[in-house]
Amino acid sequence: MAYNSNIRSGATQSFEIGETVKIGFVAGLEVIKKIATPGDWKPDFYVLWQADKNRFYAFQPHNGLTRCADLQSAMSAYL
Repeated sequence: MAYNSNIRSGATQSFEIGETVKIGFVAGLEVIKKIATPGDWKPDFYVLWQADKNRFYAFQPHNGLTRCADLQSAMSAYL
């Protein structure tokens, strides 16, 4: 058997609008909006809402999760 021959499977969470996801230790995040970032070669980012604590987050794969004060600041977090 070759060294490091175990292939990791792809992501198991769906980041479609309306789905609930968990990022790190933050659970219960509902995907509100997907915002495309064309031209900058970065991944698209997502606006998330944690209903039980009424918190908004912006998430961009490989760049992290950012807690935002309100929906407007979450929508412009990675622009």
